[in-house]
Amino acid sequence: MRNFALALLVLILLCLQAKGQIRIVDNPAVAQQSHPELKVDQILFYTDSVVVRLSILNQLTEGGWFCADRNTFIEDPDSFTRLKVIGKTGIPWCPNAHRFSKVGEELTFSLVFPAIAGNPETLNIVEVCDKSCFELKGIILSEKLNRDIRLFDEAMRNYSENSYAKALELFAQIVEEIPERPTHVYGYSFYNLARICWQIGERDYAQEWVKQLELSSLPNKQYFLRNLEKELVD
Repeated sequence: MRNFALALLVLILLCLQAKGQIRIVDNPAVAQQSHPELKVDQILFYTDSVVVRLSILNQLTEGGWFCADRNTFIEDPDSFTRLKVIGKTGIPWCPNAHRFSKVGEELTFSLVFPAIAGNPETLNIVEVCDKSCFELKGIILSEKLNRDIRLFDEAMRNYSENSYAKALELFAQIVEEIPERPTHVYGYSFYNLARICWQIGERDYAQEWVKQLELSSLPNKQYFLRNLEKELVD
């Protein structure tokens, strides 16, 4: 009976937690960051808070350290909202610091911020301090954008390995639907589709991809069209 009551309590707590949780973003892409070894693993949006789970990999043979300043902010660049950190787990507040003991040691930690109104498309996390402050700018929250960025990286790997068929398949998946606020991967996907088709002798398909690029709503399409005009020549 006691075990049943305990299990029921755990289930109720999990349900309450799930009810308050309104959005999860896993492994988002980051447009610009000060520390390449710092990674955003997950962002959890709750009705009363935002929890950002991060990890950092030590690359120093000695003297490596990391801490979180109390003057760390989360920003919604569209609404100009800026909210100060209200909690943390797994990391000391500066000036105390976690001291790494070896190369390759990973520190995982979380920062807690007040809830953000609305449904932002990007976020910034900015630490305001005197030394080794970190910045993560342009954290992408769109599931589609993050998926397409990962597909683009995979497509480029296949292209570099001369796996043209797989690269064409992945680039084509990316441009099936262009979001309202596209990143660089869409223009470069059209560009690479045309180039690869031309390279393997499929000239008609190459011209068709050029036409699709012309008809697209991409704001930077003229840049790619000018380059393709120079490259797709006999």
